[in-house]
Amino acid sequence: MQNNSTIDWLREYKWRILSVLGMFIVGVLFLTIGFWKTMLLLALCAIGLVIGFAKDKTETFLLFIDKIRR
Repeated sequence: MQNNSTIDWLREYKWRILSVLGMFIVGVLFLTIGFWKTMLLLALCAIGLVIGFAKDKTETFLLFIDKIRR
């Protein structure tokens, strides 16, 4: 039986979770064992996290980008 807080958490972060998992799968498909390839995998996961964050919190993400550009 699922706990409501777990379901709420999954709903709140669904795009971040899906984006990270998607980028992880793409990274695993392209990579083999090695330091730099592992670094690439981590970078792809970070890009997936950013994409997911942008989908979840568009307004907050745009404010963050505006702060960076100033």
